[in-house]
Amino acid sequence: MSFDTNNELEILRKENHILRQYYKAAEAHNVVSKGDLRGNITYVNDNFVNIAQYSRDEILGKPHSLLKGEDNKELFGNLWKTIKDKQTWKGKIKNKKKDGSFYYVDNIISPVLNENGEILEYISFRHEITDLVEKTTKLEKTLREDLVTKISNRYKLLEDINFSTNPSIALLDIVDFSSINDLFSQIKGDKLLQTIAQRVSNELKNYPNYYVYRVHSDEFAILCDLEVKEEFIQNIKEIIKVVVKDPIVLKDKDIYIDFRTVYSFEAKEYLIESANMVKKYSKTNKNIFIYDKSLGLENIYENNRTWTLKIKQALEDDRIVPYYQAIYNVKTKKIEKYECLVRLVDEDGKVYSPFFFLDIAKKSRQYISLTKRMIEKSFEYFKDKDFEFSINLTLEDIASKNLRDFIIKKLQEFNIGSKVVFELVESEEIVDFKEVNDFIEELRALGCQIAIDDFGSGYSNFAYLIRLKADYIKIDGSLIKDFVVDQNNCNIVTTILEFAKLQNIKTVAEFVSKKEILDKVEFVGIDYAQGFYIHEPSARID
Repeated sequence: MSFDTNNELEILRKENHILRQYYKAAEAHNVVSKGDLRGNITYVNDNFVNIAQYSRDEILGKPHSLLKGEDNKELFGNLWKTIKDKQTWKGKIKNKKKDGSFYYVDNIISPVLNENGEILEYISFRHEITDLVEKTTKLEKTLREDLVTKISNRYKLLEDINFSTNPSIALLDIVDFSSINDLFSQIKGDKLLQTIAQRVSNELKNYPNYYVYRVHSDEFAILCDLEVKEEFIQNIKEIIKVVVKDPIVLKDKDIYIDFRTVYSFEAKEYLIESANMVKKYSKTNKNIFIYDKSLGLENIYENNRTWTLKIKQALEDDRIVPYYQAIYNVKTKKIEKYECLVRLVDEDGKVYSPFFFLDIAKKSRQYISLTKRMIEKSFEYFKDKDFEFSINLTLEDIASKNLRDFIIKKLQEFNIGSKVVFELVESEEIVDFKEVNDFIEELRALGCQIAIDDFGSGYSNFAYLIRLKADYIKIDGSLIKDFVVDQNNCNIVTTILEFAKLQNIKTVAEFVSKKEILDKVEFVGIDYAQGFYIHEPSARID
């Protein structure tokens, strides 16, 4: 009996020794603290002292709320409910240092239980992600800000319309702006735009819930939600009256500006579309400045109906086909991959790109059928070829259990997972990471890789890349096509590249349309290039 007891003690001693080493390793790489049942700090490690700037004497016995950098009742309420329910809480928290500056941490807080299942204390493991958060914030701000005027841009306008309830919009076109540019140079033209943006922004301080955007070279937009139509029109007139009252000085010349203004009060799905339509009419008919359905929105509906029938018939006749565009390895100077792009072949043989039918396919609930057809044909085409190939997936695809099951079945049937890269459209915000990650794990188990498509165009968030464990980032073409001459775009691309290299993620430049762009892609260190300069999409590959 004594022998057994000694043996058990020896086993416990060894296990305890190993556990101490695990804890030591965890402490070395994390910011660690412990707290009692009231949230008071009972222990901190050296990493905690270094980052928070408090000595142990200053912090021990104090509440964790001393570090609170934000007053988010929902976040902290959920945190305490979770750990009091004896569950582990995970999340991002903004903390405050002793000197008042802020830092961000990725936090895991777990309750420590005794042998009776009662909570003894709480332990927190954090690692600092301030640099990641700041870079993400900077990138997202840049993507939503107009480069010249520093006000919100067209993308931010579309985003705000999407989140509105009953929006009203006014488009303000500068009259004869091209002549100003020709007479005074583009630099002076930019100064004029900056002055207009500043004047409108200053005036909107008197109008709560009114927001200004630069949507095109000489066009501004003012958006408001839940405003009475007549009041909105009158307020816009008052705003314009103040903005155009005083001249703008260019090269010692007084330049008086005027606007051609149009309005739309349509449903938010058609707000921009209808405003642009009435703008076209207003150029030939000065009396039309408010959109009315009789001007032709029904033509858009008719176009949608026509394409819905075209897609249906093309699916039935097997005229939905993949085209293939080469992806060039910048370092090896070889084509190593292809992206599969959907095309619709009309009855007369004309080939249509998804620009004409993809949005309508989504609205008419035919999109999943297109995705299935693309998967089946692409798998069949590449099953005996020595190339990787990529296929686009949207959140709508992943949300469909029917399609998820179809993809897994086809991967197993063709045994082709090691060749497949699934491109997730980054411009779509991911809400349910668990559903997405669970499916990605299934794909990875079958040998597939994951790319984030159009990165930099939408909800660009570096944390997405970490959480999705992406293998590739496809840098959006809107950044690549001008980054040879646009320093702002170049800075964004460089930021993306720096992060990708730290995370060991490969990068692909889209929209490489000429040699100068390819040379710049190679110079900054992007791994792959794709675009018409490399290869135009084709029905077959060499």
